[in-house]
Amino acid sequence: MKKTFLPILAALLLTSCNGLFKANANETDADSIAAMSIDEFDEDNENYEEGEADSTEMMGLAPYEEEILDIDELPPSADSQDSYFQTHLYVNVEQEPEDGLPGTYSVWLADERAGTVRKVLTTNPTAAAMWDEMKKKDSDAVDVPIHLVATAEKAYLVPGDFSKIIVEGCPDGRNTWTYIIDTQKRTAKQFPSNEGVQSIDYEKKEIILASYGYNPAPDYGRYTYNRAYSVDGKFLRQTSEPETE
Repeated sequence: MKKTFLPILAALLLTSCNGLFKANANETDADSIAAMSIDEFDEDNENYEEGEADSTEMMGLAPYEEEILDIDELPPSADSQDSYFQTHLYVNVEQEPEDGLPGTYSVWLADERAGTVRKVLTTNPTAAAMWDEMKKKDSDAVDVPIHLVATAEKAYLVPGDFSKIIVEGCPDGRNTWTYIIDTQKRTAKQFPSNEGVQSIDYEKKEIILASYGYNPAPDYGRYTYNRAYSVDGKFLRQTSEPETE
């Protein structure tokens, strides 16, 4: 059973917008309204809220309407990844990796006390990593359109703010791509790490991620090191010296 938060008054006003929506006293197609908003105002892969003002904004409506589902609509194959009291985080494999292509995953956030669940995102296995944008030493996480999150094999709740989650995976068979997702704002950032989450410090609200690199000649060899980031994706400090493997 789907539950939406579209006000009745807004639905009535939207039916007069040049025939874009069919007036029906017994039906509110919230999905088509959300899709129309994205198509018309998110053409450049920018966050909708950063786009130009439109009639929906002037009416005071939220630019994105998310479906809230009964928890029994969670896919039965979804795997529990993390939890804190009534908040549970799940990942479901939508399509297994095949013929060298990465898999597709959906991420679900459940409130078991309320008996509801919502789909946060479905990954896009064709999306590219943002390595070039993160080449600078001690770079912060960089913005990524939420529909260009490439992988979510693992997922974690962010300490101190469970409206944010971390997802990561290895879509290229070599590097771990790690993202932080704001589920309320529907924004995403990729961390400048290629070996993924090593630990999460719930007291300091810090995320420790690992990366590797290669020594130049004549030493050669691969080395690894850890760095700490805030829950907003800001680089804080390097927590270990490079260690040659």
